[in-house]
Amino acid sequence: MYDVAIIGGGVLGNMVARELSRYKLDMVVLEKEYDVGEETTKANSGIIHAGFHPRGGSLKGTACVKGNEMFPKLCEELDVPFEQRGSIFVAFHEGGKDHLKKVWDRGIKNGVIGMRMMETDEVLEMEPLISPKVIQAMYAPSTAIISPFQLVVALAESAVQNGMEYRFNTEVISLESTDEHYILHTNNKDIKAKYIVNTTGGFAGNIEAFVKPADLVIKPKRGQYYVLDKEAGSWVSHVIYQAQEDNEGGTLLTPTIDGNLLVGPTAESVPNFRHTETTKEGLAHVEKVAKKILPNFDMSRIISNFAGLRANITNVVKEEKDFVIRVSASRFVSALGIKNPGMTCSPALSGIIVELLQKEGLILEENRNFISKREGIKKFLEQTPKEQERMLLENSAEGKIVCRCEGITEGDIIRAIRRPISATSLDGIKKRLRLGMGQCQGGFCTMHTIDIISKELGIPPQKVLKNTPGSYLIAGEVK
Repeated sequence: MYDVAIIGGGVLGNMVARELSRYKLDMVVLEKEYDVGEETTKANSGIIHAGFHPRGGSLKGTACVKGNEMFPKLCEELDVPFEQRGSIFVAFHEGGKDHLKKVWDRGIKNGVIGMRMMETDEVLEMEPLISPKVIQAMYAPSTAIISPFQLVVALAESAVQNGMEYRFNTEVISLESTDEHYILHTNNKDIKAKYIVNTTGGFAGNIEAFVKPADLVIKPKRGQYYVLDKEAGSWVSHVIYQAQEDNEGGTLLTPTIDGNLLVGPTAESVPNFRHTETTKEGLAHVEKVAKKILPNFDMSRIISNFAGLRANITNVVKEEKDFVIRVSASRFVSALGIKNPGMTCSPALSGIIVELLQKEGLILEENRNFISKREGIKKFLEQTPKEQERMLLENSAEGKIVCRCEGITEGDIIRAIRRPISATSLDGIKKRLRLGMGQCQGGFCTMHTIDIISKELGIPPQKVLKNTPGSYLIAGEVK
């Protein structure tokens, strides 16, 4: 019997897990995928937003500003890279000026600090490659960038080192309640818990429907992106938003924490949460907006594209739409319609969820042994020469380069496999080390990595997975 079961291992579920690990509780995170952060979280722009996009005074807006303020300390504790680059919201037409005024007013109402308006000359001084057709812009210094992959893994590892249990490939099929606890029927075995936290993203409505009649319709919105190489990462220094015209959606440009350039997303309604494919039309839209903002945008620097899905509440009018954090039934808290800027909001939203659990009767006794600091993976090539020498003496694998593009050694991969939440698949290694995310997109490093995983786990190479159960990468040897 667990005190709390958290269903869903995305960024919000893991933020709640870490927050609850501050207390003396028996808890478990149930995730239907093979690893944390496998749905909305991994297809994310990697932006910690300032808070001027959401409606003024909304939960989404106020939680965004509060979350933004919490991230520097959080990332310092978790050993996650964080850069406060600032953002520039540009307008290229007269109607865009009106849009900037609305954005400004929302920011003021939500409590965003440091915003200021800029004219063409100042914009071009800060970002020389932006189109000179810009007529006005708004600057917000608190916008930052982060790696969603590193964040979600770090949160989960921190929770584990403080006593949290994780069960992967575990999907909740149904549940029933008694006077004192819930019984969760999963694809593996039944689990009992006194309190439930439902942070399952696009599927949160389905889980909540086990305990109350559905009143919110949640449908997916797809966002498509281009990823450019690290040469393109220097084209802009800030996150660049633009006042849309002709239904351009929220497409933006942002440098990534790892030095690339990211362009996107689109905003398309799709039938279900399986539609994560990119399309010719969607990527053409991204290209069009990118070239509008950066006239010399060079398509030859593109190394990858991808698409992600956002949970969109469709039966509430836009002017009233907001994140929903509520008590769905006794001792059962749900987070619904959490989309962009959900990652930014997650520290604040997790606090609200914990407060609701406490009001439902959960006793929160402080865990005096809580460890706030978590140390990330020490990459060999990022260490000092003296430290590299020491590491080589301990393990010669440190000096064997596996991923040339990202500078990853065999020793780095072994450390990723031996972490509190082990990376036991190719994509698990990729998420933690960026292996295969460079220009060759895994062309050089994949086979070597399969061999390393095989040796570390004591399984044949044919049993090494790309990600989910059954996703074998090779059929066997050819000679």
